[in-house]
Amino acid sequence: MIGDKENSTRCWQAKYVLEWLLAALGFFTVLPLLGLLAIAVKLSSAGPVFYVTERLGRNGKIFHLYKFRSMKTGVGPVFGTDGKVLTLDNDPRLTSIGWFLRLGFDELPQLTNVLRGEMCLIGPRPDIPPELGRYTSRERLRLFVLPGITGLAQVVGGRGMNNAQNYELDVRYVESSTFFTDLLILVVTLPYSLGLHQVGRRVLGLYLNGIEQFR
Repeated sequence: MIGDKENSTRCWQAKYVLEWLLAALGFFTVLPLLGLLAIAVKLSSAGPVFYVTERLGRNGKIFHLYKFRSMKTGVGPVFGTDGKVLTLDNDPRLTSIGWFLRLGFDELPQLTNVLRGEMCLIGPRPDIPPELGRYTSRERLRLFVLPGITGLAQVVGGRGMNNAQNYELDVRYVESSTFFTDLLILVVTLPYSLGLHQVGRRVLGLYLNGIEQFR
């Protein structure tokens, strides 16, 4: 096992079961919306409906992550100097409806990843496989748990932090999160998706203590 330090106050298996049930309910609830979004993606630009990419799962196991395609075909990700995948403002790579999908609708197909047992609703965002070889021993602890559709580092860090800081937030989540932490992350995910990035920092700011030292 890659990650061997767990949060002894949590029953992770119970968390996974609960979130699987919520994902199943959510999937069938939004199924008509998924169909409409799939049609919209197909009509908005040439190319496949889904963007499928390899990601690191629990214990470093690679799986295929699904998203609605929000970018034009033939373009790739933009990386920062630390290897972080960057999200650009006014990104010319986006399709005509890409900006709308990026409000969080592009992530909805990942409910199928949850149902397949590859992800959960809340956890560290799944990283790209090449990053595994660059992890420190502490950063590898983020792989102890299933990756999530949303997570602590996403709602309190996001674009404003480098990879090392986001990884540290992931490890802090693994080490000290509770059911209440997950509830707060879920609540602030919507305002974060709408551009209100400071909400997560105010609600979950305790996890940011000393984060600036990680570079």
